[in-house]
Amino acid sequence: MWLLTRKPRVRSLGVENPDQRQRSERKRRREPGGTSQARQTQRIKKRQFTQLRGWKGWSFMLDGKDVAPAIIGAATHEGTGRKRGPVPKRRYQKGSFQVQNGKAYTLFYRDVEKSDRTITTERTRQLIGDLSAMSERAARREHDLFMANVNRRRGSVPSPIKGETFRDAVDAWKKDVAPQLSPATVRQRESYLRIHILPAFAKSATHALDVRALQRFATSLQNNLSPKTIVNVLETVFAVLRYAKRSGMRTEMVSFRDLTLRAAETPERPYFTSEQVNQIVRAAAEPYKTMFALASLMGARAGELLALTVPDLHFERKTIRVNKSADDRTRVVRQPKTKKSVAMLPMPSSLEALLRNYLKHHWIENPGKLLFPAPRKEGFAYSRNNVVRSGLKPILRKLGIPDENVGLHAFRHGLATELAESEPITVLQAQMRHADVRTTLKVYAHVIPQSQRNSMERIAERSIGTNVPNGTKSIA
Repeated sequence: MWLLTRKPRVRSLGVENPDQRQRSERKRRREPGGTSQARQTQRIKKRQFTQLRGWKGWSFMLDGKDVAPAIIGAATHEGTGRKRGPVPKRRYQKGSFQVQNGKAYTLFYRDVEKSDRTITTERTRQLIGDLSAMSERAARREHDLFMANVNRRRGSVPSPIKGETFRDAVDAWKKDVAPQLSPATVRQRESYLRIHILPAFAKSATHALDVRALQRFATSLQNNLSPKTIVNVLETVFAVLRYAKRSGMRTEMVSFRDLTLRAAETPERPYFTSEQVNQIVRAAAEPYKTMFALASLMGARAGELLALTVPDLHFERKTIRVNKSADDRTRVVRQPKTKKSVAMLPMPSSLEALLRNYLKHHWIENPGKLLFPAPRKEGFAYSRNNVVRSGLKPILRKLGIPDENVGLHAFRHGLATELAESEPITVLQAQMRHADVRTTLKVYAHVIPQSQRNSMERIAERSIGTNVPNGTKSIA
């Protein structure tokens, strides 16, 4: 252990005496290059002595024994002879909230431009209000808002509190929330975090992700990503921040309403008409025949369709239970997309006959009672990609039906299109099992306007008829 102790002034401070120096000089001259080496040694020792001038009268003790000082740099900077300028303040300010004579003030530093066009800071006091007209809590809230505006104008970024960086919030979300979500959702959000979000915000404080920061982030993505993908990336950020706020971290309240984003172009959603479905089912062999018939009459998602089991079919009540889904990548059966996805759907008579025939002649017994077990992987459901590649697209090409960007979802959209054209929106929402009717309206908006026009035509015919006289004069 090192201890710094005071002792009488030392003359030498580790510098050799003259006799020792002479002997060393003679020894070095006998060696090759000794003269230049001796001069270099003298310069080093002279510099050491100069550096140690600030330590006159001090020695070191190591475990109770005096030790001569080693090579130690100067304790303070020697300086350049010029007067040191002002030390710059921290760019991010919390400000100081003070109450004097019943009034609340904010003390902060503001940037001031001097006559020589240099920027300096000066301390300023800002009146918040009279505490007789407002509470201290309200005054502190105004103080925080005022300081947020000051920091925003200066381009300041708040320093993160230990344990409250965005990366910390992401780690907490992955540990606590992600296991409750579907694997597909977790894969998508982890991809967005790894590629787009963490490179931008990993070391930022959670409360630094305000409207301005997220708007700049969204704008920086628009050259490489589609508007829909940008919305998904921002939704991932909001999901992490929502959990961070519930966990007690300080965050800014930002939503999509606060941001300006490009309107997402609604893509053309391919779907099968009733005539095309009839052709596809007739041309398909088992198990694809029954699979495609179920997809067209249930409107089930691909994962829900492939996770069906024999006990889910209730022939007595003529219903089909949907309460699970098969993951696209792992094919592991799990809970469905949302709570609203769990439902009992009707089983039409034509579908009942097809299912009975399939169970009697084509169904393969398997431990999990899966309705469509994978042929070469026991205990697992069919892969959606394999069904589309091996079962659906060859039939579409054979029938001359366009197959670009077409999958099992085309059966679901085909059913929804027919329902939207002829049935109330509530029937469409119940069959599609959307958690929010706004989702139904947004996804199938291309069909609903035509049904509205047809309804208005019927109402117009009943109210004013079709024989409207031409050339009617107006009443003056």
